[in-house]
Amino acid sequence: MEYRQLGRSDLKVSVVSLGCWIHGKAQWHDVKDEESIAAIRTALDCGVNFLDTAEWYGGGHSEQVVGQALAGVPRHKVIVATKVAPTHLKRDDVFAACERSLKHLNTDYIDLYQIHWPNENTPIEETMGALLELQQQGKIRVIGVSNFDDRQMAECLEYGRIESLQPPYSLFWRHVEAKTLPFCRQHDIGVIAYSPMAQGLLTGKFRRDTEFPEDDIRRSNVLFRGETYQTALEALETIKPIAQARGKTLGQTAVNWVLRQPGITAAIVGGRNPQQVQENVGAADWSLTDEEVAALSKLGDKVMATLDDSPVMWR
Repeated sequence: MEYRQLGRSDLKVSVVSLGCWIHGKAQWHDVKDEESIAAIRTALDCGVNFLDTAEWYGGGHSEQVVGQALAGVPRHKVIVATKVAPTHLKRDDVFAACERSLKHLNTDYIDLYQIHWPNENTPIEETMGALLELQQQGKIRVIGVSNFDDRQMAECLEYGRIESLQPPYSLFWRHVEAKTLPFCRQHDIGVIAYSPMAQGLLTGKFRRDTEFPEDDIRRSNVLFRGETYQTALEALETIKPIAQARGKTLGQTAVNWVLRQPGITAAIVGGRNPQQVQENVGAADWSLTDEEVAALSKLGDKVMATLDDSPVMWR
């Protein structure tokens, strides 16, 4: 496993990191706590040292599962990241949310505390002020943001240092390439890409007639609709030979493409069970050639051409 420095902080995160959204159960189908705990422990055994969750994931259930999975694990060996909800960005709400997360995670501090989504109704000065107080108190080590654009990050930097951005980014979802990624590179802000396999689309396991359960988040994902979905499925057929030539799965190839992009620190992958985690970790410790990266990017361009400019994947 490779590890990279997160922004200007002293945190070094595994390039393949574990996203724990699915372990909150809400918006995901047929998730079991015992499998979630086993998946998290398998990730740690495979060299993953960065776990990402949020208070919004299952109303804190994901955080609780992470806390259970880390029982008995030396705290300094794991980088725990969580997020404060956009409805909790006022000063007192930030403090209360942090305390709940600390309790759920069964820890004394959070390594990376992130604003989950921006909220234009709460001044960023107020939120950043609260986060800086928590940092001074030792309850959080590093401040980050998620789903912010370059303008919003610039405003954060007026009040304090942020070390990371967590945006959706994959071969099929590249809105951040225009302004957001260049801004992060300019300001030494680490980028932790989420949904690098486009919520499973880039694994190749879905077909034209795939039906998702009512409670599955992918029902609201624009990548799984109409022309975009059909174009993506066609692109996957061309990607398959590239992956097969390297002895890798489609998913591993897609994540490796993300890790090859300038300014990317790590890619967050899910995993509902140990088998999925072990497969996803296979995206690390090898590298696509420049020619392969370019070929894949052209295929991704075809999918991007079917999308509008909105950076929000779920509608």
